[in-house]
Amino acid sequence: MQPHFSKTVALLQDLVKIESINPSLAATGSGEQRVVNYLKGFCESLGLPYDIQEVKDGRPNFLTWVEGKNPDRRLLFIAHSDTVPIDNWTSDPFSGEVRDGRLHGRGSCDTKGSLSAMLTALASMAEKKPSCTIVVAASIDEEYRKIGARAIALSGTSYEAAVVGEPTELQLVVAHKGSVRWQVEVEGVPAHTSKPHLGVNAITGMAKVILALDDHNRELSARQQALVSPPTLTVSLIEGGLELTTVPPSCKIWIDRRLVPGERPDDALREVEAIFHTLREKEGVKVRSLLPALEDPAPTSAENSQIALKAAQACAAVAGTGEYIGVPYGTDASQLSLAGIPCIVLGPGSIDRAHTNNEFVELDQLEKSVEIYRRIMVEY
Repeated sequence: MQPHFSKTVALLQDLVKIESINPSLAATGSGEQRVVNYLKGFCESLGLPYDIQEVKDGRPNFLTWVEGKNPDRRLLFIAHSDTVPIDNWTSDPFSGEVRDGRLHGRGSCDTKGSLSAMLTALASMAEKKPSCTIVVAASIDEEYRKIGARAIALSGTSYEAAVVGEPTELQLVVAHKGSVRWQVEVEGVPAHTSKPHLGVNAITGMAKVILALDDHNRELSARQQALVSPPTLTVSLIEGGLELTTVPPSCKIWIDRRLVPGERPDDALREVEAIFHTLREKEGVKVRSLLPALEDPAPTSAENSQIALKAAQACAAVAGTGEYIGVPYGTDASQLSLAGIPCIVLGPGSIDRAHTNNEFVELDQLEKSVEIYRRIMVEY
């Protein structure tokens, strides 16, 4: 595995050095185009075919592949090329520095490490034709709305299964949560704060809303799940008021509702709307949801799929992992599963390091992930 390892480290260093911050999260973010430009050269140097799928505003997905003995069968490996911003970094976030058995930098584990390992594994397939066509995709916008994965799911190209690269520490994820996020407004009536009785305080009304939502979150905690933790509801942002001496005429919050497999975004919205109906009828609170919501469905569990079985065998042989687990965060699998594609999530690095100002990936895990991906490509 050592030749794969050295090539993978060099590839990952090059990718980390490319700033590809999602421009939807930071106005100064460059997006994914420079990564695509690099991957074009990478594939051309190896004689690998590739395709560039334009998605939005000059932000393309990149796909490369090795054709299989049965080209009508396709297995997708996907990792996103966008990253979150670099706030509060004290060192160079794009150094790709290797020290203490780790490669450091933004995107190193989330998820350029997975992408590098997938590409290295794919390159080894060119020497031996796999049973099915193996496609590796670098998707855009996973960190915001996952429109890159959605474009692949809706492209008309069918895939029997998908391996989604995320930092799972080589643990095999077969289920994870989804989410639905939306804004809520309480309407009040402005008045001078010297005579507050002439107005209606929207912030006070929103306080009642938040307390009712907190009760609902406690109720959600009783809904036990086999592979993932119960659903949750979090009030994550709040804003309200005009200035210090005016009774606030408006207050808004953002709700982040995490969905478990089997739940639909509409179900979660209806439950909250029932709470709001009660507040309007009994408390006189003028509360309303500002829709449409941002929907990211929970994918169907892949625990009974062929891809999970093959991945479990590869993980056990290479890393001593392979037990089926679920996680609370979301991935591109949310969009791919809408097309009926069974998805597992698997990759090097820890989710605890993702989005931090000291992001890194362990080189040992990076090395092992190449071999795990390679085995899945060969044996699926």
